[in-house]
Amino acid sequence: MNSPYLGQQYVAAALLSAGHTVRCLDLANCSQAEARTCLAEEARRFRPDLVGMTLFTYNALAGYRLTEVLSGTGALLIAGGPHPTVVPEEPLSHGFDLSLAGEGEHAIVAVAKCLQSSGDFASIPGLYTPNGHGPPYHAIEDLDALPYPHLAAGSTGDGTVAGGIVSSRGCPARCTFCANYVTGRTYRWRSPENVVAEMRTLRREFGLSHVPFWDDAFTARRSRLEALCDAIASEPDLAGVTWTCITPGNMVLPRDLDRMRHAGCVAINFGIESGDATILRAIKKGQTPDRLIASVEAAKAAGMITIVNFMFGFPGEGEAELANTRALMSRLAPITDFFNNFGVLVPFPGTQIYDRYHAEYGFTGWWLDPGRIPQSSQQNQGYDLESDPALEKDFFAYKPHLRALIADLVGWKARHNAAWASRQANSG
Repeated sequence: MNSPYLGQQYVAAALLSAGHTVRCLDLANCSQAEARTCLAEEARRFRPDLVGMTLFTYNALAGYRLTEVLSGTGALLIAGGPHPTVVPEEPLSHGFDLSLAGEGEHAIVAVAKCLQSSGDFASIPGLYTPNGHGPPYHAIEDLDALPYPHLAAGSTGDGTVAGGIVSSRGCPARCTFCANYVTGRTYRWRSPENVVAEMRTLRREFGLSHVPFWDDAFTARRSRLEALCDAIASEPDLAGVTWTCITPGNMVLPRDLDRMRHAGCVAINFGIESGDATILRAIKKGQTPDRLIASVEAAKAAGMITIVNFMFGFPGEGEAELANTRALMSRLAPITDFFNNFGVLVPFPGTQIYDRYHAEYGFTGWWLDPGRIPQSSQQNQGYDLESDPALEKDFFAYKPHLRALIADLVGWKARHNAAWASRQANSG
């Protein structure tokens, strides 16, 4: 099972703080039939005035179909999240009354206020209606002012807080395969005191012993990283609490890793993507293989679990480029515990890659065609995933020999991961 989506919990917390009554449903791990039944039953019991759905590109079509369940309830339907941020007008033609681009905490409270007072929805930044849209949304600057998403803090039974923590928003990278438009390219962060206060509250109220940080670029600003690590390490109430984080490979230096480990970091997920310098330049990754190796080596030397992400199938990637990626994966294998599953490029809307190639390769609006959606996108928790559903969809019409090379690299990662999982089980 996946953790509840933390963004939804932030939106719910904002509504609760404004005095509204809220119900949250996690339908991501349900079948379509189960989701319809659950939503219908809750709508009958709760009788909401406003129903919001968080839509990702993978589940947008499923979300559109769920609006049928709510017809006749009288509830106002609003779509938000990554997908509506990129294509804000699309949900309006698929059953939604409103569609929100950008972060939702301030906007959803404004929507609820307008609903109560018959106000003008079109005045709300980032909000789209059938009759027009509000002014452009702006990223939330004062992240410390947002209420903690305590609804996400249910126990998982192992001392981990379901949902984790987001200590910063935005990513300064310009990767051509990433549509980071909800939180944006401007990097913003919560104060160390604010993050530590949330961790302290979660430990006292929920028995927190481990937390995943879900920041897109946890290490993007070195002074902030150092201050946060020092604040966590010096807080007596957090003694023994461990955490994990994610970062682009070029945004962490070897000298950072000891400090992070001292503060409780036990695993770090490095976004490396390719072992070929030409491809790294083409996707605007802004890093070189040698620098990446040093950072992974430093994390392993500090005693962390190392997780590394590689991707395959970029436009212009041929045999030589894939061979360079395989060489770097092989070089990293002795110091990498786990390679992220799958990895075949998916052209998400809003990315430079989608904009450049969707017409040429004929995958315009692929998320509205159930036959084009990679079905196992969220079921990637195992260690034996030797095939990638994205490769089966063949977005970029790979030649047979390239398909075979990419499939082999996906299988290589799966076999490495299975061997690591076996060693962990035998040592435990």
